[in-house]
Amino acid sequence: MKQTILWLSISTAFLLTAFAPSCRTVQPDFSRVDTLMQQAFCDTLIPGGVVCVVKDTGIVFIRAYGNRQVYPDTLPMTDSTLFDLASLSKPVSIASAVHRLAQMGKVDFNAPVSRYIPDFEGNISVMHLLTHTSGLPPYANAKRMEKLYGAHNPEGLLDYICHCPRDFEPGTDVRYSCLNFITLQHIIERVTGQDLRTACHTLVFDSLGMTHTDYCPDTTLCDNIAPTEFTSDSVLLKGVVHDPLARIMNNGLSGNAGLFSNAHDLARLAQHLLQHKDSAAVLQLTTVPDSLSFSYRTPGWQINNDELTYTGTRLSNRACCHTGYTGTSMIIDPVNNLAVIILTNRVHPVDKGNVSPLRGAVTDAVADALRIKPKERQY
Repeated sequence: MKQTILWLSISTAFLLTAFAPSCRTVQPDFSRVDTLMQQAFCDTLIPGGVVCVVKDTGIVFIRAYGNRQVYPDTLPMTDSTLFDLASLSKPVSIASAVHRLAQMGKVDFNAPVSRYIPDFEGNISVMHLLTHTSGLPPYANAKRMEKLYGAHNPEGLLDYICHCPRDFEPGTDVRYSCLNFITLQHIIERVTGQDLRTACHTLVFDSLGMTHTDYCPDTTLCDNIAPTEFTSDSVLLKGVVHDPLARIMNNGLSGNAGLFSNAHDLARLAQHLLQHKDSAAVLQLTTVPDSLSFSYRTPGWQINNDELTYTGTRLSNRACCHTGYTGTSMIIDPVNNLAVIILTNRVHPVDKGNVSPLRGAVTDAVADALRIKPKERQY
């Protein structure tokens, strides 16, 4: 009798184990991301890069590919390598700092720029600057500015911006302009009484633990920086901003470009925005204002739309995104609780190639790995 009971107990335990539903978590397969990045490296589209994926509250994938430098020496890429973010500096640093000042009651989005910069001409508001609806020209020729005002003269460049002809009435059109964010730089500096580097550390980087993010990085960070291209006098830019206006006129401390960071630090910012995606502060940063509904620009970011190729085809139309000329990009999708960070230095050792198709393909590969379907797009 005892043997029969024992046998039944063992048999029952076996059956329960054999037919119980599996509790194992299926790990995402990011092999397609590897293939795309390795192929881009082999085709010399990029010397190397880093892809980082944040899902929900943490990093689920981060990997380095190729080399961070191929001339004069070849140095391998690491997932902690710092990149010249170029225009990705705008949302990561400037927009974040301005939003923080607004939360503190020190900047009013609806106030005219002239409240903070008295010589500034026209009825342009802080919000117009943040959303690229100001009418300021897209750029200013750095060599011409140097000839007019002398090199390393931020106030001279600001004087030009204050009085230069506007392309349209503010709030009636949208046109991307580096001059918008250079103006915002001066608002930050005047309101805080600090230079841009110090202000952004105080307002943004330090509180988020972004310890490898900086303007004009010092020698402790330079060893692991991905260089960009050679200047006209054959100097390799490494730890020195690539953008001509930022380098020649603003000496590296500039609102349009100049920030250096790595994937880990950018993931910290992405995690913060995803964790607080429903807060009033983050919604204001990541939503197009009602008064500017003709635009895809939020106060700092661009909203995903069908005209963009670098965001792929799977992410929601609430995703916020931005790119940098040097080959950097960042997408934050609150619907799918996802961020995709792609960092390359495509301009090293020479400025060539178009990484927009690569960005789109990698983003779709990430969506495939995480089983995100096109039907989850929301308008």
